[in-house]
Amino acid sequence: MGDLSWKDFLSQAKQFLGISQQLGDSWMLEEKNSDEPNTFLKFSQKIKCKGGKDNSEELLNVEYHVVFSVSYQVPMMFFQAHRSDGSLLDLEATWQLFMPETKATELYQILTQMDHPVLFRPFMALHPCRTAEVLKQFGQPSSNQVLTFISLYGPHVKLHLQNAYGLSQDYT
Repeated sequence: MGDLSWKDFLSQAKQFLGISQQLGDSWMLEEKNSDEPNTFLKFSQKIKCKGGKDNSEELLNVEYHVVFSVSYQVPMMFFQAHRSDGSLLDLEATWQLFMPETKATELYQILTQMDHPVLFRPFMALHPCRTAEVLKQFGQPSSNQVLTFISLYGPHVKLHLQNAYGLSQDYT
């Protein structure tokens, strides 16, 4: 439990998408082509944050991608946050918004910028080095590690699933 094959990731991502569709949530499955690992889950939401020139509230559009990490054999969270004028949040602003309590020396190990493995553009990413270990810590293994991963890692980047995802008996 914890390590995942590409085939299992794809199957579980599609199961997750099925739950999303039943709940009327707006997750999508993006497929560049059928090669490994060119399919990923995508979700967009708007979040409020303090910022701007006068420290007023601003609305950010955040796009999340759950991608298969070929190197680590686990799901991986990528995201980008854009201001209302379309500009991208820089690394410092992203750290301040998503991980304000984390020590600066630890940030590069947790949340860093790297190239998206499918789109080949810079995205922010939660580093996958401990994901397999975290997913293995459950007493009763999840039959959908993608759902478990999003439930555990999403809140760290302001992505919260509806409780109804956990009530789906078929995939939890």
